[in-house]
Amino acid sequence: MKKLSVDEAVKKIRIYLGQSFFRPYFVVSDGVKECEELQKNFKDFERICISDFCVGDFLLDTDLLIEKLKVLEKNALCFGLGEYIFFTGQENILRVLQDKNFSRKIIFVCRGISNLLERFADSDFKFRTNNFCKMEGTGNFFVVKYGENINIETDAKNFAELLKIAENGKNNFITVKSDLPIKNVKEIKSFYDAIKSKYPNFTIPPDALNEKQWQEYFFDDKCEGYPPEHWRSFAAGFKNNIGDSYLKFVFECSSNYTDYQRNLFFALLDVKDEKIFDKFYLSRKSAVKNISSQYISEYIRRLKNFSAGSNLIKYLTDNTAEERHEMIKAVQGKEKIPSILEKNYVSMKEYLSDYEFVDEEITKYFRRYKKIKLCNMDDKNFKNLVKEIALARPYNKFETRRAILDKSDENAKLYWLDALGVEFLGYIQSQATKLEFSAEIKIARAELPTLTSQNKNFYEDWQGDKFIKNQKLDELKHSPENFGENGKCSVPLYIDEEFKIINGVLDEIKNDLINHKSKKIILTSDHGASRLAVMYGRENKYKMNSAGEQSGRCCPINEMDEKPNCAAEENGYWATSPSCLFCMS
Repeated sequence: MKKLSVDEAVKKIRIYLGQSFFRPYFVVSDGVKECEELQKNFKDFERICISDFCVGDFLLDTDLLIEKLKVLEKNALCFGLGEYIFFTGQENILRVLQDKNFSRKIIFVCRGISNLLERFADSDFKFRTNNFCKMEGTGNFFVVKYGENINIETDAKNFAELLKIAENGKNNFITVKSDLPIKNVKEIKSFYDAIKSKYPNFTIPPDALNEKQWQEYFFDDKCEGYPPEHWRSFAAGFKNNIGDSYLKFVFECSSNYTDYQRNLFFALLDVKDEKIFDKFYLSRKSAVKNISSQYISEYIRRLKNFSAGSNLIKYLTDNTAEERHEMIKAVQGKEKIPSILEKNYVSMKEYLSDYEFVDEEITKYFRRYKKIKLCNMDDKNFKNLVKEIALARPYNKFETRRAILDKSDENAKLYWLDALGVEFLGYIQSQATKLEFSAEIKIARAELPTLTSQNKNFYEDWQGDKFIKNQKLDELKHSPENFGENGKCSVPLYIDEEFKIINGVLDEIKNDLINHKSKKIILTSDHGASRLAVMYGRENKYKMNSAGEQSGRCCPINEMDEKPNCAAEENGYWATSPSCLFCMS
């Protein structure tokens, strides 16, 4: 059928208006401007809108519409019928209205159903000749329908509002929220669908995020500035906007955010290129540092399947106690500590670092002592060195703790950390630098024998302010969880806990200084710990009336029949293996 211009359509309508019958007339066009021009030619006609007979999110009340059309007082232009049929598919209303005779002339201006009305006209010659014309104009409806579960502001809140918007001439991208089965619309059932509608070239699969995350991403797709484990750091890959090369590698091998979280831990195991390994290692360490994850145990299990020794340490960090413990286990019985341990386990590196004593032999002694303690080695050469030192007693050149404290600033606050040995001097020195302490270290020796009962007067006699005695280190060294009934341990995992205790003490001291509760604090102890003697399970061989104290390393003089060459006499005891300690202010 020929398409008419607006003027030609107006002429045909005027012919219809001059006829005596009152069946309705149908003008069909897909052009918005053409329909508006047509309306200007009939300004005195009453305007009827189909949307006025749809309440909220409900379909047309046909009976109410027909009742209204029956009682018209003047001729009318009716809008929205075409759009209504286009969105609902209810063609029967055309049959109902086509055959009705009303008291006034009614012209239905229809958009969106050109083909349908043309079929009607082809099957009914009288209708085509007297009640229908096809007018020029093009246009397509593009409507997006959102489900009620999607919290998005739409152009229309229900079907009636959608129809009202269409009646007023809009057809390009109308959004509506409705539960009705509307036809010829793009239906959005999820926020993922909404994003696909917003960005037609979006290729990320729907299971990459969950619905709540897609909802947040729809309203705000910015993904910069979030921690690596956050879903938005994963979503940054949607726009190829991940700067960190390891996180980009993790994204590329993850189909969704759940995979991404897991691969943050495991992807390092798949890195074969040694040129990028160190960079990826550091990035992974930073990425998972603050995550309490169920993946750690599984990561270690998988790691053990293809790695051992220093190669295992290569993949471990000092982020978690589980990993630090595995690094300690990996060096048991080793003569040489692999450099990768000190690289990956920073606290252990600081512990193994030398504190430079005036006497180089003492420096070497503690260097070897710490290595043997960490690696659980039975070193004959070191045993011989211990015997030599026990006879030469170079530690006697150090002042006693009491002598040093007597000369200390009486306004300083005293901190007693029970069983803190000289072996931790290098470690504490490193931590003090990190915490920006102004530290002065003095080496002292304990009073013999090295029993707490003989080394606590310094605390009781202190006239200035003091902290409550801290016994955590001493309790750790006597805990059955870390040492068997004979004092031995198979793996010295407790070293890691020693670091934790000392760090806690230094944080406590720092807070006291920052809050101006003290100007100077002296950190000291009663004695260190002769752990190696306990670990070897050696008791002294000398004949005595009792087993002595501290694994036989000291006993009252009158209990022994003979004095060993390595024993020193002090305070009514024969004592061996004296410990050094220090004060720090």
